[in-house]
Amino acid sequence: MLKNLEQLILSVNFKEAEKVYYNIDFDQFQNELISIAYDNSNLINYTFLHYLLMKEDSAELHNLAFSLFVNALTPIEGAYHCALYHAQRAVELTNEQDAGDLENLLFLNIVPDKLVSDQKAIEICHKILALDPANNTAKSSLKELQRKTK
Repeated sequence: MLKNLEQLILSVNFKEAEKVYYNIDFDQFQNELISIAYDNSNLINYTFLHYLLMKEDSAELHNLAFSLFVNALTPIEGAYHCALYHAQRAVELTNEQDAGDLENLLFLNIVPDKLVSDQKAIEICHKILALDPANNTAKSSLKELQRKTK
């Protein structure tokens, strides 16, 4: 089933590719789509994901889009900007109650395009720590950001 997912996507047979999506575990689908995107570097992979998002506006799918743009599709101009949209949408859909979604936004503070300001990143760190006081990413980021902004 997964063997032909790439072919279904590349041939724009999204209805059949969608059946694959609904018939496998999400983590398996996510890993496969990211792997396919790394292998072929084709924007059609995101187009298929967008097709799914039009039917199901979920934080899970927005996080997958974020992952595509910050990993396999990073060489495409504007990839981090697209990732920002998807990170923000996932945070909205979870009402800022998911530390992992907030971490995605925090990550965009350290990318070359620096799409999240240091001040906003500090706010995000505090939100993460309110949800997960032991979050090492937020702790170390906050320490570094506070050092930089002094």
